[in-house]
Amino acid sequence: MSKLPPEAQPRGAEVIKQALAHVPLNPGVYLMKDARGRVIYVGKAKRLKNRLTSYTRPTSGPTWYANKVATMVGQVAKVDFVITASEKEALLLESTLIKKHRPRYNADLRDDKSYPYFRLSLEHDFPRLSLVRRPKLSDGAQYYGPFGSAGAARQTMYLLQRIFPLRRCSDHTLRNRARPCLDFETGRCPAPCADKISREDYALLVKQMQAFFAGQGEELARRLQGEMEKAAASERFEEAALLRDRWQALTRTLERQRVSAPQEEDIDVVALHQAEDGMRLAQVRVRGGQVVGSRVHDLSRAAQEPGETMSQALLALYELHAPPPLVLVSQMPADPSLVAEVLGEKAGRKVELRLPLRGEKRKLMDMAQLNAAQPRHEGPGPAAALERLAKKLGLAEAPQTMECLDISHLGGSLTVAGLSAMREGAAEKSAYRRYKVLGGEGGGDDYASMAHVLARRLSGDDPPPDLLILDGGKGQLSMAVQALAQAAPEHAPALASIAKGRAPGEPDRIYLPQRKNPVNLKAGDPALLLVMRLRDEAHRFAVSYHRLLRKKALTRSILEEVNGIGPKKRSRLLKIFGSLAAVKKAGEKELQELGGLDQATAKRLASFLAALDTAQPPK
Repeated sequence: MSKLPPEAQPRGAEVIKQALAHVPLNPGVYLMKDARGRVIYVGKAKRLKNRLTSYTRPTSGPTWYANKVATMVGQVAKVDFVITASEKEALLLESTLIKKHRPRYNADLRDDKSYPYFRLSLEHDFPRLSLVRRPKLSDGAQYYGPFGSAGAARQTMYLLQRIFPLRRCSDHTLRNRARPCLDFETGRCPAPCADKISREDYALLVKQMQAFFAGQGEELARRLQGEMEKAAASERFEEAALLRDRWQALTRTLERQRVSAPQEEDIDVVALHQAEDGMRLAQVRVRGGQVVGSRVHDLSRAAQEPGETMSQALLALYELHAPPPLVLVSQMPADPSLVAEVLGEKAGRKVELRLPLRGEKRKLMDMAQLNAAQPRHEGPGPAAALERLAKKLGLAEAPQTMECLDISHLGGSLTVAGLSAMREGAAEKSAYRRYKVLGGEGGGDDYASMAHVLARRLSGDDPPPDLLILDGGKGQLSMAVQALAQAAPEHAPALASIAKGRAPGEPDRIYLPQRKNPVNLKAGDPALLLVMRLRDEAHRFAVSYHRLLRKKALTRSILEEVNGIGPKKRSRLLKIFGSLAAVKKAGEKELQELGGLDQATAKRLASFLAALDTAQPPK
């Protein structure tokens, strides 16, 4: 039976009705997919059949909610479901699948990972405090944040280094240093590298810093005041003045942070605000009666009821760290007892979810709701740029995923390629890829290299993007069209290319297949700037890869860059030939006979090493 074209495939409520014949009444999780096979929504249900049936009827509720549900249902081309043994198992599976698929119409809190966190490396004997933007689960470290401002995070880091002088150097530097660095001389590091501090005393510093992050800022202020008075008594007036300024700044900060909360109580306040275009969520963290952080998340795309949104939001908020004993919520989650149970297991103690009705806790909720209700003043965001790009390129909808491929011909027969990626207008560095292209694979010929890399990209396990952009003109685009036709992926991406302006001051040009002239986009157009940023990232990634290869060329590990050679073969080659230079001088025949390589691997190795010798530094 022949396959229907995408436009002829049934969609929407009709698809859900057809699926209902196979859906049981058991608890479980359902996944809605669009015509490209992408998961656009993940939901859970006590009774799967009843929940999915509700999508076939008119949606009640606010206009924005009804419209979003209708839009989402209209895109459904397939429904999958997973039966679970209990509602709790369904809740946990739903959270896991949302993190995996990042559906378009679920509550989206993932942008937390682009904000700075403090990372305390507790897995080390001498922990290090550093700023990171991508927290890692289960790495043994402790994370504090996120901070809404990188500048504020850096200022806090500077202050902490003066009060709690933990090391700043990397683990590698710590292992290989025997003499104290300048930080020791300036009082910003106790020099564990030179055994200037015991493990016990260093651990005390770490505990004091943890207490600060737990909201015990008053103790820190008292310590600053004591140091200031001590410096003044010793007639170190300049130092005393600096300490006075820091003490006053910290005291003012603590005054601004102080709220009417029960002393020493740790509380999180999570508030949902329903606006005309959707929902926003605010989280305010109170530790020891002081506000220590707040964040607002835009959930305007979520096509779900407030109770479902709150359930998913609470699980996402505490993915990286345990919740406090009390979490105040403006809206009870759809399944409060299950959510509280899951959060309690994560924290290792009871976690209470409470709707505050009066008193000081109600005032905290009012403050959080005020934060959530604040209108956004950020101007047109990536969503608007993506919508405009879709319109200018003639796409049916805004591309959720975009990739750009940059081929860098570096001289000789070695070519490298960099692939950058965006999801919903933001860089998705986990999807970046890099490629080597040797002479026999098209190295030295940009068009052939493009075809080779495209074939590798489209034949992999990663799903293709909605829009694939080539760095180059019409020639590269024509080659990409041919490569796409040969690869014939199940869901082919839309294609475009971007080339520099013909004259200085002219905007870059975007070309489309089957179109002679470039798309008319003026300099400064948000859609053009978005594509340029993606292109520049691909170029940067390719150039950085070239630099890495040239740097590795001076070390023995460069041999492992060749497919078919791992640590064992590398060691054997170096043992047989005596040095990397000797391996470079050996021909293919020697690499086979003496080195024990097969013909294909020997050819790849010889070509790669020869190409490195002739490669030119990137511009």
